[in-house]
Amino acid sequence: MFFDEASEEAPEGLLNWKFTLDNPTPLGWTVVAAYLAAAMCCIRAALKSRNNLKQSRAVVWWILAAGLVFLGINKQLNLQTLMIVIGRNISDAGGWYGERRKIQLIFAIVFGAFSFAALIWVWRKYGEFFRENPLMLAGAVILVLFVVMRSASINHVIALPIFGFKDDQWGWILEIMGSSFIAAGALRWTAGAGERVE
Repeated sequence: MFFDEASEEAPEGLLNWKFTLDNPTPLGWTVVAAYLAAAMCCIRAALKSRNNLKQSRAVVWWILAAGLVFLGINKQLNLQTLMIVIGRNISDAGGWYGERRKIQLIFAIVFGAFSFAALIWVWRKYGEFFRENPLMLAGAVILVLFVVMRSASINHVIALPIFGFKDDQWGWILEIMGSSFIAAGALRWTAGAGERVE
């Protein structure tokens, strides 16, 4: 869901945001199911990891599970739209709505830098575990890329469509691909968890 930003004047009725399902379509629910299924696989892997002396592995799986559940919920609630509504009301009240592009650019840059810095920190802390789980790592990177690109597109930092795909196409492709890779990695880890008592 996007708002029209063609006008430099603050649009009316921004306070009238309503709680609705944003993607109540078969494809939308398929993405939600993919997220939740991947989260369940991560939870199972986390529980299996209790038999492993390196408990840090369980922490990674729990973090991934929580992130996947949030993304699945947000797929329908589209909470970033509420944040946009709140931000626009604040900018309108503050009289700097016309300067919002600069704020959006700064936010997108900071958010992207923070996301990749967090990914690097996690890699340094759990690098061995990620090397053991290339599928999970690939899925996590894809979803981080999706979140960053989504934020940048919402804030009009990058222009869409890209690579010939419309926004509602490239997003679902990345979401399903990322969650599927994570699920596959979790299932692979769970299958061999009994052999990894270290």
